[in-house]
Amino acid sequence: MQNKKIKNLLLFGLIAGIVVLPRANFSQGIEQEAAKAEGKVLDIDKKPIPEAAIELRNKESGQISNSKTNKNGEFYFAFLLPGKYIVKVEKEGYQVYTGELELSPNKILKLEVILAKAETVEQKKEKEAISSFDSGVKLAQENKTDEAIQAFLKAVELKPDLAEAYLNLGILYFQKEEDKEAEESLLKAVELKPEIEKAEEILANINYEKGRRFLQEDKIDEALEVLKKAYEYQAEHAYVNYLLAYAYLKKEMKNEAITHFEIFLKLEPNSPNAEKVKKILESIKKQ
Repeated sequence: MQNKKIKNLLLFGLIAGIVVLPRANFSQGIEQEAAKAEGKVLDIDKKPIPEAAIELRNKESGQISNSKTNKNGEFYFAFLLPGKYIVKVEKEGYQVYTGELELSPNKILKLEVILAKAETVEQKKEKEAISSFDSGVKLAQENKTDEAIQAFLKAVELKPDLAEAYLNLGILYFQKEEDKEAEESLLKAVELKPEIEKAEEILANINYEKGRRFLQEDKIDEALEVLKKAYEYQAEHAYVNYLLAYAYLKKEMKNEAITHFEIFLKLEPNSPNAEKVKKILESIKKQ
């Protein structure tokens, strides 16, 4: 069957090209030098891909040969010059495959090409977002804070549900003492991924610092408001409980003050402030 096919191809070539050569010499020359390639184009599930375009380009001469796969994903090239080739396989909806191969005279090279599905727009965005995230981590490690922030902002622009990027933004803003931006980023991280404990820890610290400043300014109501938030984020934050107790004491809410002083002592029994707190507790309870 194969010999018959080759003869038909030779006959077609002679007629189409109107070349007058001794038949025996022509056939003998082709058979002595011809290289061949055949194979299949499959998807990642090993299913055949029909109508895939295959291009072979001879690296030395630049000559291009083209073919397409049949319904079984098969292709065949005959009468190629021996040498090195660039192979390219294309099919709409799949990623383009390129590679190199070398064809030898009087030999058939058998190939199996696997084509992966083409990336969707969303997949491309996600890949770019992850790349920006990784860049942000590297920049942060190099103490390039502003550049790292820009990288994380790009990551969440491309992938708005990337909780870890919001977490890192919150950490960097917190380090820059930009509390508003830090809190917004951290709240978004918690919204997307409630199990992120680090975000709640930093949110507690942000509100603790606010509460401390309000107490220094004798703004007790404002202090209580932010310290309650800090407590919601991290109930076992010893010094949040310490400040809450003082704020409640200032408001003459003794039971609440006692509760948070006792939590503080439980969490920090060896604190330099422990003895002072014990005395305060004794005094309150006697009243």
